[in-house]
Amino acid sequence: MAVVLALIGGFLLFQVSWIGSIGFIADIATYAALYFPAVAEIITLVLTILLYIASLGGIAVIIGGILIARERVGTGKVVIGLGAGVGLFGLIITLVEAYLTGGLAALTDFLTLISQSIAWIGVIMSIVARSMAKKE
Repeated sequence: MAVVLALIGGFLLFQVSWIGSIGFIADIATYAALYFPAVAEIITLVLTILLYIASLGGIAVIIGGILIARERVGTGKVVIGLGAGVGLFGLIITLVEAYLTGGLAALTDFLTLISQSIAWIGVIMSIVARSMAKKE
């Protein structure tokens, strides 16, 4: 079931050209260079690789689903998480921002928008697929 959800969620994300956690990963690289200059190059290299995986968006989620089907559950879950763009974390931050800037009415409007958005449905399906995948 996790594989099916990942494939469908990835397809939905691919259809709307969803791009994963690029901004989040770039922010981490910036902070790493600022606070850990001794290892900044290594951290930046690793984060750049993660950035390229995240930029695949829906394709990364589909690849993660395929990895889970091939019993590479841990790797598949990481790839799905990157492709979906740190989905749950991003969703929670967006909900809090909507509430803080516009109050309860803005939050309600945003929740209505989420329920009608293919991208968010794909993210939610990807998150569910990721959490359903069990390491054996």
